[in-house]
Amino acid sequence: MYTYFSSPQNQKPFNSKKSPLPVIEIVQIPPEVAIMYSKKTPQAPPIPRGGACNNCKRRKMRCDGQRPICGPCSRSSSLTDCQYGRTHADRLQEQISVLETRLEQLQNGPNDSNTRPNTLALHHPYASRNFPVLSRDTPTENELIEAFLPYTSQLGFFLNAKNLLSAFSNPMSDPTQRPTHALSASMVLLGAYFSHYLIQNSSITLELIETYLSKAVQATSLGLSESHPQRILHTLQANIVIAHYFFLHNRVIKGKWHLDHAVSLVLSARLHQIRSSSVQFQFPDNIVQNVSEEGEQINAMWTVLALNCLWSAAEGIPASIAYTTEQRRIDTPWPLDSGSYSETTLPPSLKASHTIRKFLSGIPDEGNSILALYAKATILFEQTTVFWKRYTDGTQPPSSAARTFTNITESRDFQSSYQNLSSLLTHLLNNIPPVDANQFRSYLEQDTKSRLLTIHIVVRVTIIRLECTFSAYYPFRRPVLLEMANGIIECLTKADLDSIFLDPIMAVGIP
Repeated sequence: MYTYFSSPQNQKPFNSKKSPLPVIEIVQIPPEVAIMYSKKTPQAPPIPRGGACNNCKRRKMRCDGQRPICGPCSRSSSLTDCQYGRTHADRLQEQISVLETRLEQLQNGPNDSNTRPNTLALHHPYASRNFPVLSRDTPTENELIEAFLPYTSQLGFFLNAKNLLSAFSNPMSDPTQRPTHALSASMVLLGAYFSHYLIQNSSITLELIETYLSKAVQATSLGLSESHPQRILHTLQANIVIAHYFFLHNRVIKGKWHLDHAVSLVLSARLHQIRSSSVQFQFPDNIVQNVSEEGEQINAMWTVLALNCLWSAAEGIPASIAYTTEQRRIDTPWPLDSGSYSETTLPPSLKASHTIRKFLSGIPDEGNSILALYAKATILFEQTTVFWKRYTDGTQPPSSAARTFTNITESRDFQSSYQNLSSLLTHLLNNIPPVDANQFRSYLEQDTKSRLLTIHIVVRVTIIRLECTFSAYYPFRRPVLLEMANGIIECLTKADLDSIFLDPIMAVGIP
Protein backbone atom coordinates (compact mmCIF):
# COMPACT_ATOMS: atom_id res chain seq x y z
CA MET A 1 0.00 0.00 0.00
CA TYR A 2 1.35 3.39 -1.02
CA THR A 3 0.71 6.60 0.96
CA TYR A 4 0.36 9.99 -0.70
CA PHE A 5 -0.13 13.37 0.95
CA SER A 6 -2.58 15.86 -0.44
CA SER A 7 -4.31 19.05 0.67
CA PRO A 8 -8.04 18.98 1.30
CA GLN A 9 -10.19 20.52 -1.36
CA ASN A 10 -10.92 24.25 -1.16
CA GLN A 11 -7.76 24.69 1.03
CA LYS A 12 -6.44 28.25 0.67
CA PRO A 13 -2.76 28.83 -0.15
CA PHE A 14 -0.50 28.67 2.89
CA ASN A 15 0.68 31.99 4.38
CA SER A 16 2.94 31.76 7.46
CA LYS A 17 1.95 35.18 8.78
CA LYS A 18 -1.81 35.11 8.42
CA SER A 19 -2.80 31.43 8.14
CA PRO A 20 -2.29 28.42 10.37
CA LEU A 21 -0.35 25.41 9.23
CA PRO A 22 -2.09 23.45 6.40
CA VAL A 23 -3.94 20.33 7.29
CA ILE A 24 -2.38 17.24 5.73
CA GLU A 25 -4.73 14.43 4.63
CA ILE A 26 -3.36 10.95 4.28
CA VAL A 27 -4.88 8.98 1.40
CA GLN A 28 -4.34 5.26 0.89
CA ILE A 29 -4.09 4.31 -2.91
CA PRO A 30 -4.34 0.69 -4.15
CA PRO A 31 -1.18 -0.73 -5.77
CA GLU A 32 -2.84 -1.29 -9.17
CA VAL A 33 -3.65 2.41 -9.36
CA ALA A 34 -0.47 3.70 -7.85
CA ILE A 35 1.72 1.80 -10.26
CA MET A 36 0.28 3.86 -13.12
CA TYR A 37 1.74 7.01 -11.54
CA SER A 38 4.97 5.53 -10.29
CA LYS A 39 8.17 6.55 -11.99
CA LYS A 40 9.18 2.96 -12.01
CA THR A 41 6.45 1.80 -14.43
CA PRO A 42 7.46 -1.59 -15.80
CA GLN A 43 8.26 -1.55 -19.52
CA ALA A 44 6.83 -4.02 -22.02
CA PRO A 45 9.25 -6.78 -22.86
CA PRO A 46 11.25 -6.09 -26.02
CA ILE A 47 9.90 -7.67 -29.18
CA PRO A 48 12.08 -9.41 -31.75
CA ARG A 49 13.60 -7.32 -34.51
CA GLY A 50 11.08 -6.86 -37.29
CA GLY A 51 8.17 -7.88 -35.06
CA ALA A 52 6.46 -4.47 -35.08
CA CYS A 53 3.20 -4.05 -36.97
CA ASN A 54 3.16 -2.32 -40.33
CA ASN A 55 1.59 0.87 -38.97
CA CYS A 56 4.22 1.31 -36.25
CA LYS A 57 7.00 0.63 -38.76
CA ARG A 58 5.61 3.25 -41.13
CA ARG A 59 5.13 5.85 -38.35
CA LYS A 60 8.38 4.89 -36.55
CA MET A 61 6.56 4.26 -33.27
CA ARG A 62 7.46 1.81 -30.47
CA CYS A 63 5.22 -1.23 -30.94
CA ASP A 64 4.42 -3.73 -28.19
CA GLY A 65 3.75 -6.52 -30.67
CA GLN A 66 0.36 -7.38 -29.19
CA ARG A 67 -2.00 -9.29 -31.46
CA PRO A 68 -4.43 -9.00 -33.08
CA ILE A 69 -4.10 -5.24 -32.35
CA CYS A 70 -1.06 -3.66 -30.75
CA GLY A 71 -1.24 -0.96 -28.10
CA PRO A 72 -0.51 2.12 -30.31
CA CYS A 73 -3.03 1.00 -32.92
CA SER A 74 -5.71 0.31 -30.29
CA ARG A 75 -5.27 3.81 -28.80
CA SER A 76 -5.46 5.49 -32.21
CA SER A 77 -8.81 6.22 -33.83
CA SER A 78 -7.30 6.41 -37.33
CA LEU A 79 -5.31 3.17 -37.27
CA THR A 80 -7.80 0.34 -37.47
CA ASP A 81 -5.92 -2.03 -39.80
CA CYS A 82 -3.16 -3.38 -37.55
CA GLN A 83 -1.38 -5.96 -39.70
CA TYR A 84 1.89 -7.85 -39.49
CA GLY A 85 4.05 -9.02 -42.37
CA ARG A 86 2.82 -9.05 -45.99
CA THR A 87 -0.54 -7.30 -46.38
CA HIS A 88 -3.25 -7.79 -48.96
CA ALA A 89 -2.04 -4.65 -50.73
CA ASP A 90 1.47 -6.10 -50.93
CA ARG A 91 0.14 -9.28 -52.51
CA LEU A 92 -1.87 -7.27 -55.04
CA GLN A 93 1.20 -5.24 -55.92
CA GLU A 94 3.15 -8.46 -56.50
CA GLN A 95 0.39 -9.74 -58.80
CA ILE A 96 0.44 -6.45 -60.72
CA SER A 97 4.21 -6.76 -61.15
CA VAL A 98 3.83 -10.32 -62.47
CA LEU A 99 1.11 -9.24 -64.94
CA GLU A 100 3.21 -6.31 -66.12
CA THR A 101 6.12 -8.67 -66.73
CA ARG A 102 3.90 -11.04 -68.71
CA LEU A 103 2.46 -8.17 -70.74
CA GLU A 104 5.98 -7.02 -71.59
CA GLN A 105 6.84 -10.56 -72.67
CA LEU A 106 3.76 -10.64 -74.90
CA GLN A 107 4.67 -7.35 -76.53
CA ASN A 108 8.36 -8.20 -76.99
CA GLY A 109 7.79 -11.76 -78.12
CA PRO A 110 8.75 -15.09 -76.62
CA ASN A 111 12.38 -14.81 -77.83
CA ASP A 112 13.10 -11.69 -75.81
CA SER A 113 16.25 -11.95 -73.69
CA ASN A 114 14.39 -10.81 -70.57
CA THR A 115 11.91 -13.66 -70.71
CA ARG A 116 12.17 -15.85 -67.67
CA PRO A 117 11.97 -19.61 -68.29
CA ASN A 118 9.54 -20.21 -65.40
CA THR A 119 6.88 -17.73 -66.58
CA LEU A 120 3.93 -18.34 -68.84
CA ALA A 121 3.62 -15.88 -71.71
CA LEU A 122 0.16 -14.56 -72.60
CA HIS A 123 -1.21 -15.01 -76.10
CA HIS A 124 -3.73 -12.84 -77.88
CA PRO A 125 -6.98 -14.78 -78.48
CA TYR A 126 -6.98 -13.98 -82.20
CA ALA A 127 -3.25 -14.41 -82.76
CA SER A 128 -1.65 -17.40 -84.34
CA ARG A 129 0.97 -19.01 -82.11
CA ASN A 130 3.48 -19.28 -84.97
CA PHE A 131 3.72 -16.33 -87.31
CA PRO A 132 3.37 -17.62 -90.86
CA VAL A 133 6.37 -17.30 -93.09
CA LEU A 134 5.77 -14.78 -95.87
CA SER A 135 6.64 -15.99 -99.33
CA ARG A 136 8.03 -13.78 -102.04
CA ASP A 137 4.61 -13.75 -103.69
CA THR A 138 2.84 -12.42 -100.59
CA PRO A 139 1.48 -8.94 -101.34
CA THR A 140 2.89 -6.03 -99.42
CA GLU A 141 0.74 -3.97 -97.09
CA ASN A 142 0.52 -1.27 -99.74
CA GLU A 143 -0.80 -3.81 -102.26
CA LEU A 144 -3.32 -5.16 -99.76
CA ILE A 145 -4.65 -1.69 -98.99
CA GLU A 146 -4.92 -1.04 -102.72
CA ALA A 147 -6.94 -4.25 -103.09
CA PHE A 148 -9.32 -2.90 -100.45
CA LEU A 149 -9.96 0.43 -102.25
CA PRO A 150 -12.72 -0.73 -104.68
CA TYR A 151 -14.94 -1.78 -101.75
CA THR A 152 -14.46 1.16 -99.38
CA SER A 153 -17.85 2.82 -99.91
CA GLN A 154 -19.80 -0.39 -99.45
CA LEU A 155 -17.96 -1.13 -96.21
CA GLY A 156 -18.66 2.18 -94.53
CA PHE A 157 -15.39 3.94 -95.32
CA PHE A 158 -15.98 7.67 -94.83
CA LEU A 159 -12.35 8.85 -95.07
CA ASN A 160 -10.43 9.53 -98.29
CA ALA A 161 -8.92 6.10 -98.87
CA LYS A 162 -6.82 7.13 -101.87
CA ASN A 163 -5.12 9.94 -99.97
CA LEU A 164 -4.47 7.62 -97.04
CA LEU A 165 -2.90 5.02 -99.32
CA SER A 166 -0.75 7.66 -101.01
CA ALA A 167 0.54 8.92 -97.67
CA PHE A 168 1.01 5.38 -96.36
CA SER A 169 3.06 4.39 -99.41
CA ASN A 170 5.37 7.41 -99.16
CA PRO A 171 7.84 7.20 -96.25
CA MET A 172 8.53 10.94 -96.60
CA SER A 173 4.87 11.97 -96.33
CA ASP A 174 3.50 14.13 -93.54
CA PRO A 175 2.88 11.86 -90.50
CA THR A 176 -0.40 13.67 -89.80
CA GLN A 177 -1.69 12.63 -93.23
CA ARG A 178 -0.84 8.98 -92.79
CA PRO A 179 -3.32 6.51 -91.31
CA THR A 180 -2.87 5.46 -87.70
CA HIS A 181 -1.62 1.97 -86.92
CA ALA A 182 -5.18 0.95 -86.08
CA LEU A 183 -6.58 2.15 -89.39
CA SER A 184 -3.79 0.81 -91.58
CA ALA A 185 -3.97 -2.60 -89.89
CA SER A 186 -7.74 -2.81 -90.46
CA MET A 187 -7.35 -1.82 -94.13
CA VAL A 188 -4.65 -4.47 -94.59
CA LEU A 189 -6.98 -7.04 -93.01
CA LEU A 190 -9.81 -6.35 -95.45
CA GLY A 191 -7.35 -6.20 -98.34
CA ALA A 192 -6.12 -9.67 -97.40
CA TYR A 193 -9.72 -10.89 -97.16
CA PHE A 194 -10.59 -9.68 -100.67
CA SER A 195 -7.29 -10.97 -102.05
CA HIS A 196 -8.05 -14.43 -100.71
CA TYR A 197 -11.77 -14.79 -101.44
CA LEU A 198 -12.31 -12.60 -104.53
CA ILE A 199 -8.95 -12.25 -106.23
CA GLN A 200 -8.05 -15.78 -105.08
CA ASN A 201 -4.41 -15.04 -104.38
CA SER A 202 -2.95 -18.33 -103.19
CA SER A 203 -0.22 -16.62 -101.17
CA ILE A 204 -2.86 -15.17 -98.80
CA THR A 205 -3.65 -18.10 -96.55
CA LEU A 206 -6.27 -18.28 -93.84
CA GLU A 207 -3.47 -18.45 -91.29
CA LEU A 208 -2.08 -15.17 -92.60
CA ILE A 209 -5.52 -13.54 -92.49
CA GLU A 210 -5.87 -14.57 -88.84
CA THR A 211 -2.52 -12.92 -88.16
CA TYR A 212 -3.70 -9.70 -89.82
CA LEU A 213 -6.89 -9.92 -87.76
CA SER A 214 -4.91 -10.24 -84.54
CA LYS A 215 -2.83 -7.18 -85.41
CA ALA A 216 -5.87 -5.13 -86.40
CA VAL A 217 -7.84 -5.94 -83.24
CA GLN A 218 -4.88 -5.21 -80.98
CA ALA A 219 -3.99 -1.96 -82.78
CA THR A 220 -7.60 -0.78 -82.69
CA SER A 221 -7.84 -1.39 -78.95
CA LEU A 222 -4.88 1.00 -78.55
CA GLY A 223 -6.00 3.45 -81.21
CA LEU A 224 -6.96 6.27 -78.88
CA SER A 225 -3.54 6.17 -77.19
CA GLU A 226 -1.74 7.15 -80.39
CA SER A 227 -0.50 10.71 -80.87
CA HIS A 228 -2.08 11.17 -84.30
CA PRO A 229 -4.24 14.34 -84.49
CA GLN A 230 -7.06 12.34 -86.12
CA ARG A 231 -6.87 9.35 -83.80
CA ILE A 232 -10.57 9.50 -82.88
CA LEU A 233 -11.81 9.41 -86.47
CA HIS A 234 -9.22 6.82 -87.50
CA THR A 235 -10.02 4.56 -84.54
CA LEU A 236 -13.72 4.93 -85.28
CA GLN A 237 -13.08 4.02 -88.92
CA ALA A 238 -10.97 1.02 -87.92
CA ASN A 239 -13.78 -0.32 -85.72
CA ILE A 240 -16.23 -0.02 -88.62
CA VAL A 241 -13.89 -1.89 -90.98
CA ILE A 242 -13.24 -4.69 -88.46
CA ALA A 243 -16.97 -4.93 -87.71
CA HIS A 244 -17.62 -5.53 -91.42
CA TYR A 245 -14.96 -8.23 -91.45
CA PHE A 246 -16.77 -10.08 -88.66
CA PHE A 247 -20.13 -9.55 -90.39
CA LEU A 248 -18.69 -11.06 -93.56
CA HIS A 249 -17.71 -14.16 -91.55
CA ASN A 250 -21.13 -14.36 -89.82
CA ARG A 251 -19.55 -13.51 -86.46
CA VAL A 252 -22.27 -11.03 -85.64
CA ILE A 253 -21.61 -10.74 -81.90
CA LYS A 254 -17.99 -9.67 -82.40
CA GLY A 255 -19.03 -7.38 -85.24
CA LYS A 256 -21.63 -5.66 -83.09
CA TRP A 257 -19.06 -5.25 -80.31
CA HIS A 258 -16.85 -3.17 -82.60
CA LEU A 259 -19.91 -1.35 -83.94
CA ASP A 260 -21.00 -0.47 -80.40
CA HIS A 261 -17.50 0.83 -79.71
CA ALA A 262 -17.86 3.10 -82.76
CA VAL A 263 -21.23 4.30 -81.41
CA SER A 264 -19.62 5.22 -78.08
CA LEU A 265 -16.92 7.18 -79.92
CA VAL A 266 -19.56 9.09 -81.89
CA LEU A 267 -21.47 10.05 -78.76
CA SER A 268 -18.40 10.88 -76.66
CA ALA A 269 -16.96 13.05 -79.45
CA ARG A 270 -20.43 14.63 -79.90
CA LEU A 271 -20.45 14.00 -83.63
CA HIS A 272 -24.25 13.96 -83.46
CA GLN A 273 -24.17 17.69 -82.63
CA ILE A 274 -22.10 19.02 -85.54
CA ARG A 275 -23.48 22.36 -86.79
CA SER A 276 -26.13 22.23 -84.07
CA SER A 277 -28.14 25.42 -83.73
CA SER A 278 -28.34 24.97 -79.94
CA VAL A 279 -24.96 23.43 -79.04
CA GLN A 280 -21.50 24.84 -79.71
CA PHE A 281 -19.60 21.94 -81.28
CA GLN A 282 -15.83 21.56 -81.08
CA PHE A 283 -14.15 18.36 -82.16
CA PRO A 284 -11.84 17.17 -79.35
CA ASP A 285 -8.70 16.51 -81.42
CA ASN A 286 -8.95 19.16 -84.09
CA ILE A 287 -10.67 22.42 -83.20
CA VAL A 288 -9.36 24.28 -86.25
CA GLN A 289 -10.45 22.30 -89.28
CA ASN A 290 -11.33 22.78 -92.94
CA VAL A 291 -14.58 21.96 -94.67
CA SER A 292 -13.29 18.64 -95.99
CA GLU A 293 -12.35 17.40 -92.53
CA GLU A 294 -15.68 18.54 -91.11
CA GLY A 295 -17.38 16.65 -93.92
CA GLU A 296 -15.54 13.48 -92.89
CA GLN A 297 -16.85 13.92 -89.35
CA ILE A 298 -20.40 14.36 -90.64
CA ASN A 299 -20.12 11.26 -92.82
CA ALA A 300 -18.62 9.32 -89.89
CA MET A 301 -21.64 10.06 -87.72
CA TRP A 302 -24.17 9.03 -90.36
CA THR A 303 -22.21 5.91 -91.30
CA VAL A 304 -22.17 4.66 -87.71
CA LEU A 305 -25.82 5.57 -87.16
CA ALA A 306 -26.92 3.79 -90.34
CA LEU A 307 -25.00 0.61 -89.53
CA ASN A 308 -26.30 0.60 -85.98
CA CYS A 309 -29.91 0.97 -87.17
CA LEU A 310 -29.46 -1.68 -89.85
CA TRP A 311 -27.95 -4.43 -87.71
CA SER A 312 -30.13 -3.66 -84.70
CA ALA A 313 -33.27 -3.93 -86.83
CA ALA A 314 -31.98 -7.16 -88.36
CA GLU A 315 -31.97 -8.61 -84.84
CA GLY A 316 -35.35 -7.08 -84.02
CA ILE A 317 -34.07 -4.68 -81.34
CA PRO A 318 -33.96 -0.85 -81.13
CA ALA A 319 -30.82 1.01 -82.15
CA SER A 320 -28.15 1.82 -79.56
CA ILE A 321 -28.38 5.51 -80.40
CA ALA A 322 -31.69 6.73 -78.98
CA TYR A 323 -32.04 9.46 -81.62
CA THR A 324 -35.72 10.05 -80.84
CA THR A 325 -34.91 11.31 -77.33
CA GLU A 326 -33.93 14.88 -76.55
CA GLN A 327 -30.62 13.84 -74.97
CA ARG A 328 -29.43 11.93 -78.05
CA ARG A 329 -31.21 13.81 -80.78
CA ILE A 330 -29.33 14.20 -84.07
CA ASP A 331 -28.58 17.81 -85.01
CA THR A 332 -25.86 16.99 -87.56
CA PRO A 333 -26.95 17.93 -91.12
CA TRP A 334 -27.52 15.24 -93.71
CA PRO A 335 -24.28 13.97 -95.28
CA LEU A 336 -22.96 14.67 -98.75
CA ASP A 337 -21.05 12.31 -101.00
CA SER A 338 -17.30 12.16 -100.46
CA GLY A 339 -15.55 15.00 -102.25
CA SER A 340 -18.69 17.16 -102.38
CA TYR A 341 -17.95 19.31 -99.35
CA SER A 342 -17.00 22.93 -100.04
CA GLU A 343 -17.72 26.41 -98.74
CA THR A 344 -20.72 26.44 -101.07
CA THR A 345 -22.28 23.12 -100.04
CA LEU A 346 -21.39 23.57 -96.36
CA PRO A 347 -21.32 27.33 -95.67
CA PRO A 348 -20.13 28.49 -92.23
CA SER A 349 -23.58 29.90 -91.49
CA LEU A 350 -25.31 26.54 -91.95
CA LYS A 351 -26.95 25.29 -88.75
CA ALA A 352 -29.24 22.33 -88.16
CA SER A 353 -31.31 20.73 -85.44
CA HIS A 354 -33.58 17.70 -84.98
CA THR A 355 -32.50 16.31 -88.36
CA ILE A 356 -34.06 12.85 -87.96
CA ARG A 357 -37.12 14.11 -86.11
CA LYS A 358 -37.93 16.45 -89.01
CA PHE A 359 -37.42 13.59 -91.47
CA LEU A 360 -39.77 11.30 -89.56
CA SER A 361 -42.31 14.13 -89.43
CA GLY A 362 -42.33 14.35 -93.23
CA ILE A 363 -40.62 17.75 -93.46
CA PRO A 364 -38.75 18.06 -96.81
CA ASP A 365 -34.96 18.19 -96.61
CA GLU A 366 -31.89 18.17 -98.84
CA GLY A 367 -30.62 14.75 -97.85
CA ASN A 368 -30.32 13.26 -101.33
CA SER A 369 -26.76 11.92 -101.38
CA ILE A 370 -26.11 8.20 -101.55
CA LEU A 371 -25.08 8.12 -97.90
CA ALA A 372 -28.11 10.19 -96.87
CA LEU A 373 -30.47 7.86 -98.75
CA TYR A 374 -28.76 4.88 -97.15
CA ALA A 375 -29.14 6.42 -93.69
CA LYS A 376 -32.82 7.20 -94.29
CA ALA A 377 -33.46 3.63 -95.46
CA THR A 378 -31.86 2.14 -92.35
CA ILE A 379 -33.68 4.57 -90.03
CA LEU A 380 -37.04 3.61 -91.52
CA PHE A 381 -36.07 -0.05 -91.32
CA GLU A 382 -35.36 0.36 -87.59
CA GLN A 383 -38.50 2.43 -86.98
CA THR A 384 -40.67 -0.10 -88.81
CA THR A 385 -39.12 -2.94 -86.82
CA VAL A 386 -39.94 -1.16 -83.56
CA PHE A 387 -43.49 -0.55 -84.82
CA TRP A 388 -43.90 -4.16 -85.90
CA LYS A 389 -42.56 -5.54 -82.61
CA ARG A 390 -44.79 -3.21 -80.61
CA TYR A 391 -47.98 -4.66 -82.04
CA THR A 392 -46.94 -8.26 -82.62
CA ASP A 393 -44.33 -8.91 -79.89
CA GLY A 394 -42.55 -10.95 -82.54
CA THR A 395 -44.34 -14.10 -81.34
CA GLN A 396 -47.95 -14.06 -82.41
CA PRO A 397 -49.04 -13.84 -86.05
CA PRO A 398 -49.23 -10.26 -87.38
CA SER A 399 -52.81 -10.90 -88.43
CA SER A 400 -53.94 -10.70 -84.83
CA ALA A 401 -52.28 -7.33 -84.20
CA ALA A 402 -55.03 -5.27 -85.81
CA ARG A 403 -57.69 -6.92 -83.66
CA THR A 404 -56.14 -6.63 -80.21
CA PHE A 405 -56.54 -2.91 -79.52
CA THR A 406 -57.91 -2.17 -76.07
CA ASN A 407 -59.26 1.29 -76.85
CA ILE A 408 -59.86 3.76 -79.66
CA THR A 409 -56.77 5.81 -78.81
CA GLU A 410 -54.48 2.82 -79.31
CA SER A 411 -56.15 2.03 -82.62
CA ARG A 412 -55.70 5.62 -83.80
CA ASP A 413 -52.03 5.62 -82.80
CA PHE A 414 -51.54 2.41 -84.74
CA GLN A 415 -53.19 3.82 -87.86
CA SER A 416 -51.29 7.10 -87.59
CA SER A 417 -47.89 5.39 -87.22
CA TYR A 418 -48.65 3.06 -90.10
CA GLN A 419 -49.72 5.86 -92.42
CA ASN A 420 -46.66 7.94 -91.58
CA LEU A 421 -44.19 5.09 -92.15
CA SER A 422 -45.94 4.05 -95.35
CA SER A 423 -45.80 7.61 -96.69
CA LEU A 424 -42.11 8.04 -95.84
CA LEU A 425 -41.16 4.71 -97.39
CA THR A 426 -43.09 5.41 -100.60
CA HIS A 427 -41.51 8.84 -100.94
CA LEU A 428 -38.02 7.46 -100.30
CA LEU A 429 -38.47 4.61 -102.77
CA ASN A 430 -39.44 7.08 -105.48
CA ASN A 431 -36.34 9.20 -104.83
CA ILE A 432 -33.75 6.40 -105.01
CA PRO A 433 -31.86 6.49 -108.34
CA PRO A 434 -32.42 3.30 -110.34
CA VAL A 435 -29.44 0.99 -110.42
CA ASP A 436 -29.14 1.17 -114.21
CA ALA A 437 -30.29 4.77 -114.79
CA ASN A 438 -28.35 6.55 -117.53
CA GLN A 439 -28.76 9.96 -115.86
CA PHE A 440 -26.73 8.71 -112.88
CA ARG A 441 -23.58 7.60 -114.64
CA SER A 442 -21.41 9.21 -111.96
CA TYR A 443 -23.03 6.92 -109.39
CA LEU A 444 -22.41 3.72 -111.25
CA GLU A 445 -18.97 2.95 -109.98
CA GLN A 446 -18.68 -0.52 -108.58
CA ASP A 447 -18.97 0.34 -104.89
CA THR A 448 -21.65 3.02 -105.36
CA LYS A 449 -23.71 0.72 -107.54
CA SER A 450 -23.61 -1.87 -104.80
CA ARG A 451 -24.71 0.71 -102.21
CA LEU A 452 -27.67 1.69 -104.42
CA LEU A 453 -28.67 -1.97 -104.64
CA THR A 454 -28.54 -2.23 -100.84
CA ILE A 455 -30.77 0.85 -100.46
CA HIS A 456 -33.36 -0.51 -102.89
CA ILE A 457 -33.53 -3.88 -101.18
CA VAL A 458 -33.61 -2.46 -97.63
CA VAL A 459 -36.50 -0.11 -98.49
CA ARG A 460 -38.51 -2.87 -100.15
CA VAL A 461 -37.88 -5.29 -97.28
CA THR A 462 -39.01 -2.55 -94.88
CA ILE A 463 -42.26 -2.10 -96.83
CA ILE A 464 -42.84 -5.84 -96.73
CA ARG A 465 -42.36 -5.87 -92.96
CA LEU A 466 -44.75 -2.95 -92.56
CA GLU A 467 -47.42 -4.50 -94.76
CA CYS A 468 -47.14 -7.82 -92.94
CA THR A 469 -48.91 -6.13 -90.05
CA PHE A 470 -51.97 -5.68 -92.27
CA SER A 471 -51.79 -8.32 -94.98
CA ALA A 472 -53.75 -11.12 -93.30
CA TYR A 473 -56.38 -8.78 -91.87
CA TYR A 474 -56.69 -6.74 -95.10
CA PRO A 475 -56.18 -9.10 -98.05
CA PHE A 476 -56.19 -6.20 -100.51
CA ARG A 477 -52.71 -5.22 -99.17
CA ARG A 478 -51.17 -8.47 -100.37
CA PRO A 479 -50.46 -7.17 -103.90
CA VAL A 480 -48.08 -4.67 -102.30
CA LEU A 481 -46.05 -7.54 -100.87
CA LEU A 482 -45.86 -9.17 -104.28
CA GLU A 483 -44.84 -5.91 -105.93
CA MET A 484 -41.97 -5.36 -103.48
CA ALA A 485 -40.74 -8.94 -103.87
CA ASN A 486 -40.73 -8.61 -107.65
CA GLY A 487 -38.91 -5.30 -107.31
CA ILE A 488 -36.14 -6.98 -105.31
CA ILE A 489 -35.74 -9.67 -107.95
CA GLU A 490 -35.63 -7.03 -110.69
CA CYS A 491 -32.93 -5.04 -108.86
CA LEU A 492 -30.79 -8.14 -108.38
CA THR A 493 -31.16 -9.00 -112.07
CA LYS A 494 -30.10 -5.53 -113.25
CA ALA A 495 -27.23 -5.22 -110.81
CA ASP A 496 -25.02 -7.90 -112.42
CA LEU A 497 -24.08 -9.65 -109.19
CA ASP A 498 -20.90 -11.12 -110.67
CA SER A 499 -19.31 -7.68 -110.90
CA ILE A 500 -20.24 -6.10 -107.55
CA PHE A 501 -19.73 -6.82 -103.88
CA LEU A 502 -22.87 -7.31 -101.79
CA ASP A 503 -23.35 -5.87 -98.35
CA PRO A 504 -23.15 -8.66 -95.71
CA ILE A 505 -26.60 -7.63 -94.44
CA MET A 506 -28.00 -9.35 -97.54
CA ALA A 507 -27.15 -12.74 -96.07
CA VAL A 508 -28.93 -12.10 -92.77
CA GLY A 509 -32.35 -13.64 -92.24
CA ILE A 510 -34.87 -11.02 -91.09
CA PRO A 511 -37.04 -12.21 -88.17
